[in-house]
Amino acid sequence: MKVTIQNLTKCFGATTAVNDFSAVIESGELIALLGPSGCGKSTMLNMISGILPVTNGKIFFDDEDVTELSPEKRGVGLVFQNYALYPHMTVLENICFPLEIKKVKKEERVARAKEMAKLVHVETLLDRKPSQLSGGQQQRVAIARALVKHPRILLLDEPLSNLDARLRIEMREEIRRIQQETGITTIFVTHDQEEAMSISDHIILMKDGFLQQIARPQELYDEPANCFVADFLGTPPINKTYGVVKNGQIVLEGDCVVALEAAKKLDEGRQIILSMRAEAIVVNGSDRLTEGIIDEVYVMGKEVLAYVQLGSRRVRAYVEADKEYNKGEKVNIGLKKRGVFVFDKETGERLV
Repeated sequence: MKVTIQNLTKCFGATTAVNDFSAVIESGELIALLGPSGCGKSTMLNMISGILPVTNGKIFFDDEDVTELSPEKRGVGLVFQNYALYPHMTVLENICFPLEIKKVKKEERVARAKEMAKLVHVETLLDRKPSQLSGGQQQRVAIARALVKHPRILLLDEPLSNLDARLRIEMREEIRRIQQETGITTIFVTHDQEEAMSISDHIILMKDGFLQQIARPQELYDEPANCFVADFLGTPPINKTYGVVKNGQIVLEGDCVVALEAAKKLDEGRQIILSMRAEAIVVNGSDRLTEGIIDEVYVMGKEVLAYVQLGSRRVRAYVEADKEYNKGEKVNIGLKKRGVFVFDKETGERLV
């Protein structure tokens, strides 16, 4: 099912949590709604589910306007952060419960519940209570309960945040498997960029209630629309340096001149941010754009990360493991085309 969000706004008194937000989620896709805490992503999910009324705007499921419909009439499956399982019920009874509310006959609801339990790999746990389950097992049961009523859309609100790191990885892969097997349109709210990058078809990135960019995960990383997007994605974080355009070159704070070809297209005197991913910085390569000084070198298994002084800023750069670098050593710095961006200092708008 396709979801269309048109100019959606949600206000809580004088606070605008979601501001004139528009997006299209194609049928059968898994979409990550990503952003820092307080950016409005859970508010967005709750408006799509019908839990929260909208202040302005429209929500369509396919061609049906569901903006004013109650949650039970929208046909959504919702999984919360805390799973919200009923502690006095068994796994089977928890999964059956939405069908019991709909007055589905017992034989049919048990059959459907067992089918969902098998899909999420808890078919051997049907007689247990939630207290007898691990966090990952509880999450699987919550997903089965959301899916058993055959919803039009599955909504997941930070479903992995209560799990340990290893289980998070396992469960995000399981969520992707379940989503692909069912083909159900799924919106997955998270503040974890790695989670979003690893399992989603597209990412919707939000900040302060505003849409920043919608794109495939790799496109979001490779072609950020603005400085916030570039900053939010990537480990280690992208390097940010500040400078001004002079004579077709970029002069960074600390009088470090970078002979970047793209700078020739920028207005003289423009204040900019030069952002560079660690893998885009080439130390002592064949192309020299500027000079830096080695500050620290860290060996991290197969990768070696160097901190290089560029003007008044330190930047991270991956260096070859078989070469030795010493603190205080001067090195030539080149930049790859991929992973290097120039943003306007005031607006954060991408220039190059």
